[in-house]
Amino acid sequence: MLMYYKNPGCKNTFKAITNALLASKACDVKGVAAIACARHGCYAPAALVDLYTGEQQKNIDFALLQAIDSTHIDPAQGLMLIYDIGCQYSIYLQRRIGDKLPAGLDIDTAIGLFHVHAHQESCFFRYTTSFIPGSGVVAGEILESLWSTLNSVSPTVRTATLAHRAEILNDHVFDSNEKKTLQMADVLCRRYEEAASMVTKTNQYFERLSGTVDVLIQHHWEAKVTAAESTRLTDLTVMDIYAAQIDQHTVIDQELDTDSHGSAAESWIASALLIEEMQ
Repeated sequence: MLMYYKNPGCKNTFKAITNALLASKACDVKGVAAIACARHGCYAPAALVDLYTGEQQKNIDFALLQAIDSTHIDPAQGLMLIYDIGCQYSIYLQRRIGDKLPAGLDIDTAIGLFHVHAHQESCFFRYTTSFIPGSGVVAGEILESLWSTLNSVSPTVRTATLAHRAEILNDHVFDSNEKKTLQMADVLCRRYEEAASMVTKTNQYFERLSGTVDVLIQHHWEAKVTAAESTRLTDLTVMDIYAAQIDQHTVIDQELDTDSHGSAAESWIASALLIEEMQ
């Protein structure tokens, strides 16, 4: 069962899965998939898996279950899975492995900030990490940087035996995690200082922005956002409130009124261009 499920209406242009199916039939393994911490960039132990016919759901499901087990995730803290095609992968997730997940564990699905723009517009509001409470400021693309390092050994592992290949990949993955562990204290301290400074700047920006909006309107918006976030896990469509909703006829009428000082030809051309833009 291929992982490339067609989410109704989602027509993303992400071709990695399709391209993976074009690999040579002479290869025992067509690629690898992994689970890594989006915050610290460490590979989850025992969660680097082989791919045999593209990115099959069973391979990613196994990696996810291994990551949950090896990192000792507490169901009370929840889990956010950021995946390039999370909108499709999450559709039947509970049906596939729900009985194997820890009791009470809620899995929220998101799409990285780079890949989400290749999806349909609604995916941006429903799966972008920026709109998910508790996600913080995270790009969700940590594996792209990890692959850039691991790809350097790909010429060697292609001709290695399966056992030797596994050892090479394990050595490089463990080395990556060890380096991050040794440097983590300095990195976290530096990022804490950056975050503290950013909070101050963000609060100042929010106060200036709020000053340009009527208080009643702001409270109305905040209430709608809070209500949407509280039910997001059960109904993703509530996040569509972030999409701009404009009455096209009203906009056209307003634009035509403001351009009434021009000549008849200018008004006609301006209205024609505006109508074309609004289609």
